[in-house]
Amino acid sequence: MGVKGTKSHIEKRGDGASAGMVLGYSRVTKRVKKTKTITQSKSYKRTISRVYKKTIKETKNGVTRTRTVTRVQKRTVTCHRSRKIHKSSSRTTVQ
Repeated sequence: MGVKGTKSHIEKRGDGASAGMVLGYSRVTKRVKKTKTITQSKSYKRTISRVYKKTIKETKNGVTRTRTVTRVQKRTVTCHRSRKIHKSSSRTTVQ
């Protein structure tokens, strides 16, 4: 038993039968649609390393030597990412 149009509270009889007893017909009285915007943000850190190489030539007692100096410079960078999502929900009031 139930109200026709509400798609709930229908009493089924038998195994395969989809029969229901109708008390009345439903009427939509109010429809409410609500949309809200959600901002999702995500931040993460990355370490950026850069290698600097420098060649130094030295002369001692007439002998030229080549020396390579390697230096690593590290930086921590914070990355931000944000996006907006529109969520909409609707509600129907049935009388």
